[in-house]
Amino acid sequence: MLESAKTLVKRLMISRLRRHDAARRVGLPGGFGGLPPELWGYEVDPCGHLCIQGLDVSGLASRFGTPLHIVSLPWLRKTHDDFLRPFVAGYPKTRLATSYKTNPVPAILKALHDMGTHAEVISDFELWLAGRLGLAGDRIIVNGPGKSREMLVRAIDMGVKVINIDGLGEIDIIAAEAERAGRAQRLGVRVVTSVGWSAQFGLSISSGEAYSAFERIRQNPWLVPTGVHLHIGTGLKGVSLYLRAIREVLEFGKALRDSLGIELEVYDLGGGFGVPTVRGKDAWDDRMLALGYPQREALPPDCPSPSDYAQSIADLFSALLPAGRTPELFLEPGRAITSSSQVLLLRVIAVKETGETRKLILDGGKNISMPLGWETHKIFPAQQLLEDFEVDSDLYGPLCHPGDIVARHLKLPRLNVGDVVAIMDAGAYFIPNQMNFSNPRPAIVVINGGDTRVVRQRESFEDLVCLDRIEP
Repeated sequence: MLESAKTLVKRLMISRLRRHDAARRVGLPGGFGGLPPELWGYEVDPCGHLCIQGLDVSGLASRFGTPLHIVSLPWLRKTHDDFLRPFVAGYPKTRLATSYKTNPVPAILKALHDMGTHAEVISDFELWLAGRLGLAGDRIIVNGPGKSREMLVRAIDMGVKVINIDGLGEIDIIAAEAERAGRAQRLGVRVVTSVGWSAQFGLSISSGEAYSAFERIRQNPWLVPTGVHLHIGTGLKGVSLYLRAIREVLEFGKALRDSLGIELEVYDLGGGFGVPTVRGKDAWDDRMLALGYPQREALPPDCPSPSDYAQSIADLFSALLPAGRTPELFLEPGRAITSSSQVLLLRVIAVKETGETRKLILDGGKNISMPLGWETHKIFPAQQLLEDFEVDSDLYGPLCHPGDIVARHLKLPRLNVGDVVAIMDAGAYFIPNQMNFSNPRPAIVVINGGDTRVVRQRESFEDLVCLDRIEP
């Protein structure tokens, strides 16, 4: 009886949430619940096929095979320019640093560097890759809570722009290696404010740890106190908390100036900016799925635009920095730049008709779409976009694992074996979280003005065992 009552209350609450969500979508342009393909630079042709730059998506799937990542280079340029433009307008010394961990595909990173971005790296591999891509050391920012000595040596030898320390233990190591190299190293400190991530990250402003770090850095002739680094979270869709953290950082900079005579040259405000077409899941989404309802999708109006952040940040800098002082302002917008430029194509390889819900088995699942476990992404059929979306469909991957769920209770056209679905916003944390769980990892194709180029070959079976030795 008690469980029945709880379920009834949940259903009533879910019904209320769904009505509220539906009401907010009324009037959003383009159909598809306010998330039309045009939001990603795609279009629907007269036959109901999903197309990008004049190319039929299902045709690309046939040509290159699935699973397949498609990257739109013009859309990548657009998201980069749309993000940077309002910041530069408000504060001309704004720089972007590409977050390597977000989408570590060399061709994509190189394209972003060609647009003028710096590199933001958090591992020795990423630092090595930035050098391999030909990036000068003074365009590399080194972050991360777990820097090995080897990584710090590499960073110093490369002459990176700044190493943002995450703990006091890094100071003596960097000082010793800088002396060995005969080159003073510029340091920043990752700080923890009253809002956002802390745990294993950074040094607290309020406890005095961050101040102590600058005292120690200032006393060593091989270290140059240069900046502060801030990162409060990921998928942020609110301006006020971000501004609160920035204010605390700027006030901390004033304290360093007044007490230690340190004039910071770099304010690195990190990233974490949300994407209008991706929605983070909450407990109610899980309850909805358990009771047979689809989880809620993103509402684009809920996500602040770059302009919303830019003007407020510029005003803060103007108000809290001394007249005539214009330090560099760095931002690390990983997902805000790359998320919407990349799509993951999966093909239906089996269908199970069980009751009112059709179970579609795809040729890729959690092995290559891990973020679907904590985010809701729009999923389109590659064809049949002009048909009614009335068939209750559960989408699963091919793995022999009960958790290999792509999406449940989606309303789709009646899809069959051979049909293709497109998971939008696959350009943030899909690639770094993928794994070859019983299957090779997918190819990546870049599209530019209708031209296509494979920038990552599909893994072969031989690739999966190339590092192994069969003989004991």
